[in-house]
This record gives sequence, C-alpha cells and structure tokens, in this order.
Amino acid sequence: MRIAVIVITFIVLGIYDASAQYGYGGGYNRNRMGSSMMGQAGPSGPKEEPPTAAEIADERIPEYVAEFKLDPFETEVLRTYLEEHFNKIMALQKEKGKDAETMRKDFERMQNDFKSNLRSILTEEEVEKLITMDFSQSAVRKRKKERDN
Repeated sequence: MRIAVIVITFIVLGIYDASAQYGYGGGYNRNRMGSSMMGQAGPSGPKEEPPTAAEIADERIPEYVAEFKLDPFETEVLRTYLEEHFNKIMALQKEKGKDAETMRKDFERMQNDFKSNLRSILTEEEVEKLITMDFSQSAVRKRKKERDN
C-alpha cells in the first residue's frame, strides 16, 4: 500500500511538472518567447550551461593569434590571462549585495589589471584593439576575409 501511494505521488508530480513546463496541449500552445527558447533548451534535455572561462578563451584564441601573429609562448600566456580575466568577471557577476557603483569600480580595476598583463606580450595599440574586438559572426568573417586578401 505504501509503495502504491509513493508511485501515485510521483506520477501526479510528473504530470504536474509536464503541464507546467509545456502548458496544456503537450507543448503546442507556446507563445513566441517559448518557441524562441526551444533552441536553447529542448523539452528532452536540461538547460544548457553557460560556457566556462576556458571555453570562452579557447573560442577566441584563434582569432587573437591570427590578428596579432602570436607565437606559441605568447598564445599560452594570453590564454592564461584570458581565463583568469573571464573567471574574475564571472565571479563578479555572481556576487550579490554589491551596489552598481562598487561593481563598476571592481570591473574597471579588473579591466586595468587585464590590460596591464596584456602589455607584457602586446603593444599598447594591440591591447586596445584586443579589448574592443567584436566576436559577432559577421565581424569574425570580415577579419578572416581581410587576412586572406
């Protein structure tokens, strides 16, 4: 008897969860926002985790290497700086209880430290270019096309 109650409870909770997630109609009654989210987290899988600092650095390194003609040593130094910088930014974003002004100052300090580190392998102009690089698909394609010409 006890097992039957537990099983029924799980079934009811499962149906409740499914109806809350997909709405009545098995997911066909989605608003525009819901349908645009489908690519990010499908009904059969958990929500995709945000990229890690290492993943972001790995994604950007090829562009930086091509743009600034970095040797293998400079590439690894830059990878280390990027991962450290992105980890700090992610930690700052997760902090609760700080006012906007304190967060802005913390970000400025992190940005200045990052620029200082970059100056060990790049010129001042290259540092500014790296900081402002656009990583949209169109910007990456445009830089690649310019390099190929």
